[in-house]
Amino acid sequence: MDAHRLVIQRLSEGTVPPASDEVWSVDPPALGSVRLVFGVGSEPELEPTADDFHPVYTISMPVFSLGGLDPDGVYEFDAGAQLELLRSRATRRRWGLRLELELVQASEALAAAELWVETPWTTGDPRPLMLGPERGTPRSGGGRSLVLASTPVTSVDAARSLGGTFTFMLRDADPHGGGAATVESSRLQVQLDLRCYEFEAETHDRE
Repeated sequence: MDAHRLVIQRLSEGTVPPASDEVWSVDPPALGSVRLVFGVGSEPELEPTADDFHPVYTISMPVFSLGGLDPDGVYEFDAGAQLELLRSRATRRRWGLRLELELVQASEALAAAELWVETPWTTGDPRPLMLGPERGTPRSGGGRSLVLASTPVTSVDAARSLGGTFTFMLRDADPHGGGAATVESSRLQVQLDLRCYEFEAETHDRE
């Protein structure tokens, strides 16, 4: 599989639909949180990596069904500007940034379908990974929460390039050539622009 896609496995226990000629339609996962986590490595001279990342500051964006606070439907924050500020002032450490997207999956399809994740990243770093247990974290009302993260980036340009369109879908067969599905959700799309702030005037170089 492409290193910039991710598949989160179904659980081994739970409800499985009976055999049928019809596709069982389930709800897609919901976006629970968008977080930008700024952190450092374990030693002053070490850049943070996926295996050596110590969170220091976390910025959380309010989550709305339409996306973001202004009418464009995009979650926005200038991650590069914040990383540049930290690097220019907090110079006794080397800084990096990790993007985290928390997803909430209802209980109906936990054992019936995989969660397929498509990221806007194409080559090299960042790459997507799961934080926490592979099973996710159980929720008191049923279902589970899952945290998708990027591997850390350490440059201003890379921080601004973390954004784009992320797609999430529940399906019991690979959407790319995996054959017909018997369990399937619609697609959840999350759009991030990490080059600008909410309510900022548009500029041609971001179009």
